[in-house]
Amino acid sequence: MDLFTFNISWMIYNLYLAVLPVIFALFLFKMPNKVTTLFVAFLWLLYLPNTIYVFTDLVHLIEQWPQVDNLGKILLVVQYTLLEVIGLACFLIAFHPWEKILAKFTRTSQQFVLGLIGINFLIGFALVLGHIERVNSWDVLLNPLFVITSTIHIFTSYQMLGLTILFGLFSNLFYFLFREKARRLYARWVR
Repeated sequence: MDLFTFNISWMIYNLYLAVLPVIFALFLFKMPNKVTTLFVAFLWLLYLPNTIYVFTDLVHLIEQWPQVDNLGKILLVVQYTLLEVIGLACFLIAFHPWEKILAKFTRTSQQFVLGLIGINFLIGFALVLGHIERVNSWDVLLNPLFVITSTIHIFTSYQMLGLTILFGLFSNLFYFLFREKARRLYARWVR
């Protein structure tokens, strides 16, 4: 039972980080002036990768699987399923404002689609920063040198670049598969 209690503690924390960009997304277009809008947009973009980051937590399920009996395995599946569903729903909701921003600033549908694909690869890069290099969102402000050295490390490693591409492909695939659901979820939340 200690394992499940331990999981709940870090899962709640990761879901808190996943909900933050949803909150920023809800307020993004309701700010009274450009300065506050840019500040909220910066926070939104900074925390957006935390939504889909929960996907990388599945590695813990694999590690924990042999440690529990059959009932424990069922509980693990329930815990991780809830984590993934909530985190990935947060990704869909929080990502959608990027479509609204792109619609304003792109002239062609090709630019629009490239903008969607591009930010998903940026998110893939952020996933590698977070999961492998252990960079947190707030490190951009509190420890920029760490972020810079971690970024250099990623760009000088074929394995890290490959992982970045893989995570970017996953983000793109997931978003484009559930894009319509994302629109409906966002519309429901932003009324």
